[in-house]
Amino acid sequence: MFVSLVVIVVATALALGAGLLVAFQLGGAADGLVLASVFTIPFLVMGPVLVGSLAGYWDPRSSPEGRRYLRWWFLGVLGIDLVAAVVVVLATVSARAPVWVPVVLIVGAAVLLVVARPLGDRFRRSERVVERSDDDVVPSAAVVRRGVRTIAVTFVVSAVVATIGATLLVVSDDGTGDGVLRSVLLAGQLTFTATAIATVLVALPCNRALRDVGGRDIGRLQRFGKVVLRGRSIPLDAAEERGALQYARLVPLTMRFQLAFTGLLYVGLAFQFVSSTLDGQLGVLPVVFLVAMVAVLLWAVPTSVRRMRRARDYAERHGGAPSPTADEVDPRGPSSVTA
Repeated sequence: MFVSLVVIVVATALALGAGLLVAFQLGGAADGLVLASVFTIPFLVMGPVLVGSLAGYWDPRSSPEGRRYLRWWFLGVLGIDLVAAVVVVLATVSARAPVWVPVVLIVGAAVLLVVARPLGDRFRRSERVVERSDDDVVPSAAVVRRGVRTIAVTFVVSAVVATIGATLLVVSDDGTGDGVLRSVLLAGQLTFTATAIATVLVALPCNRALRDVGGRDIGRLQRFGKVVLRGRSIPLDAAEERGALQYARLVPLTMRFQLAFTGLLYVGLAFQFVSSTLDGQLGVLPVVFLVAMVAVLLWAVPTSVRRMRRARDYAERHGGAPSPTADEVDPRGPSSVTA
């Protein structure tokens, strides 16, 4: 938990620093290059973070499928970083910015990319593998309720703090209508984003348990997903059948947390895109993103519900009790958070 918090804080600080560098040094570039910089430069930080997270979470030596999967992710991140580097150079030339700007961004990204995987490997090797029995693979209802309460408290505290901050902004802005609306949108964005991060942290033990069910082999976990969630007929040995049963019992709970995180994050992004629409600086792009997010939710929610039902059916057919539903945990719990 502590390491995850440190990674989130450091990555956010680096991404914010890169964004400020773009704002102050590359703002004079052509509009298209400024827009491209805004969308690509965060990947110079988040790309290596993703590579390190995957290396710290999954063991690439477990199976050929796992090695292939992680290799494709690394190549994808490398490709995006190369595109971002080209954008930085072009924006620097267009804005006539100092030469050190692209040097700092590109060299910094290269260093992060080089150290990301070794650091992730080191963290994974230092983490103890937990062997779980069929009875304790799913957290108890009390544990889940405690996690839901943590998310709810985070939402309330974030809302109070964001409201106080928004009020101060309104007062300092002489209370104009436009300033009030922007402050409200900012408060909403911060509240839902903070709650989404809290949801990720609360769900970490469940996600780690799911990873351990597959022996930290992402290839094996993908096979479990094909069998349990998609109903495919794939030969499994005795150990894998036991792992698939544990997977089926645990995955509905992790998917509920995932839906809650996605919903909260998308609401926070919606506040940001509405604010950008009011600014009018990005044209119709925020509207396009809003429509895309709605389309993703319309696909993801019913698909996830259908797969959770399949997982529970699989667990019941193979002799394992399904994970507790939201109503069994707390009528005001995960279902209300997801909503």
